[in-house]
Amino acid sequence: MTIEEIKAFMAVVEYKTLTQAAEKLYISQSTISQRIKRLENELGVKLFMRQPGQRTAELTSHGSNLVPIAQQWASLWGDMYSLHTSSVKTLISIGSVDLINNFTFVPLYKKILQNFPNIELSIQTFHSPEIHSLLENRIVDIGFVFSQIKYPDIISRPVYREKMYLITHAESNYHSGISTSQLDPSKEAYLRWGADYDLWHSSNWSNWSSSQHMVTVNTGSTLTHYLDKPGNWAIGPISLIRSMQKTDKITCYELKESPPPRICHQLTHRYPKPSKLNALKLIEQQVEVFVSSNENICRFEPWMLE
Repeated sequence: MTIEEIKAFMAVVEYKTLTQAAEKLYISQSTISQRIKRLENELGVKLFMRQPGQRTAELTSHGSNLVPIAQQWASLWGDMYSLHTSSVKTLISIGSVDLINNFTFVPLYKKILQNFPNIELSIQTFHSPEIHSLLENRIVDIGFVFSQIKYPDIISRPVYREKMYLITHAESNYHSGISTSQLDPSKEAYLRWGADYDLWHSSNWSNWSSSQHMVTVNTGSTLTHYLDKPGNWAIGPISLIRSMQKTDKITCYELKESPPPRICHQLTHRYPKPSKLNALKLIEQQVEVFVSSNENICRFEPWMLE
């Protein structure tokens, strides 16, 4: 078994066809086919189903079982050839949604960089579905999201929960306990916080349509630009609100009909790279400490889902 054969196998798994896999590896289709054949002969099993007229490569049960083993094999091979850089910083790539990267976890990231000089962080912002895919393909090492998608090799763990509030200009004529029926949709800066939030939103504004909003945005950092006038409003989590209040005349109120809370899930790969295990464990510990000490969010407990 060679690394070239493993790479050929993983490329076909990822790109679904021999043609595309060969293009990505800059080799001929016949070469990649030969490598797959040698791997099958060595293992004594068929890895892909071969049927006349079938263009996409479909894994057999043996092929599916080989995927996580091949991922570990390739990871160990890469670590072996990077031993000469073992004294250099460990690079950890973090994939998170906008709210976490630009607001909630900024103090956490700064603390890690300050207290652990042997760790280098690559902080990247994506939407939740992208983060799941990037982690599954080992492009990021750890992820933080607000929605879950089931992947066989991704471990998801809820880490914290934060409440959602009405956000508005400090001079707006709103109050704590205000009902959603008293809020004018035409003055809303709308951000889709997730499927649960959408259900809550549609149940409270039954005649709502997207054309009724003042504006629709897709990141929390954009909301603040549209809350500069009294009467305009949005809904968001407390970590976002606290950040806004540092520079803008923003206040928040509890709603009579409470929106569903935001639950952050930490994503890790079932088979992390051995060279990054210690750094990943350290970051997970720092997340626990941060969540426990941050007054704006609270540690997740199972009863919070009830």
